[in-house]
Amino acid sequence: MLDIMKRAFAGDASSGFTRRQALAGTAAGTAVAALGATSGMGADHVAATYMPPANGRVVSEQFSFDDPLVKMKAEFRLGRAWEDEADVLLWYFFTMFIVAEGETVRPVVRYEGIEFSHHRKIGENLFEVHGHNTSYPRDVNTGEFIEELLNPVTGKTHGVTPTILTEDPGMIYGPGGKRPLDREGAEFTRTYSLFRIEDNLVKQEEIRVPPDNWFTPFIETSHNWAPREMFEDESITRLPMGTSGGYVFPYPAWLEMEDNPGHMFAIWSGKKLDGVHQLPQSYFEKIERDNPELLVVDKSKFRG
Repeated sequence: MLDIMKRAFAGDASSGFTRRQALAGTAAGTAVAALGATSGMGADHVAATYMPPANGRVVSEQFSFDDPLVKMKAEFRLGRAWEDEADVLLWYFFTMFIVAEGETVRPVVRYEGIEFSHHRKIGENLFEVHGHNTSYPRDVNTGEFIEELLNPVTGKTHGVTPTILTEDPGMIYGPGGKRPLDREGAEFTRTYSLFRIEDNLVKQEEIRVPPDNWFTPFIETSHNWAPREMFEDESITRLPMGTSGGYVFPYPAWLEMEDNPGHMFAIWSGKKLDGVHQLPQSYFEKIERDNPELLVVDKSKFRG
């Protein structure tokens, strides 16, 4: 999502906004074989994202992967799907806060949106991903869809439009990490993630750092989780996933913060869905009315 955030909020007001197992072993003695499953998870699976704590002391055990390919499979099963070709739909809410120097931190707008993408296998353990984001603004207090809002720091009223990103250049994923398709060279950026068992959940704690040459306030971190029993089932290639996280980014141009030093902070929560048929009714009705073309992924962007 960092690459998307840079495009969306680095000063271009017309830009849109967008937004990832094998268990090697734990101190508790759990061991699962390396993943090689080919079957998927049907919509009839229970997509639980919370499990009650164990009796007594909470179980919390970290585990890691010696094999980068095994780690990649774990990340894809959780955040995407370990399948040659698949649509992946994330639905989320996020709230944006203004962090201005010398001012109280203020919430300014809440968005509801989706990140809808498709991946395709293009080589040995290499996947190309293209997608888009469609986020609609809601009032921070009432949750109603809005078209304008008050900047609580400057006192100015601004029109606020949906933030839609359809110009994502795409991404290549492999065991060595990820590489944006608009980046020169073939270097991959490795992922920073820690996997952990927490009672009956498996959690991925991920940090996405900006490139060394980005001298603007960008950072993102997320927690993504799935039921442990399903995670350990090698036949499930597309796990249900809950997600939450936060990120820091520059002021969007439409807020007109002018000479007020500072930045934005946002937090989100959401989950992976099986398809657009699972979207909440109010969101589905809005996107179907306003942007029906974004209920499918544009596959023409794939190379070859």
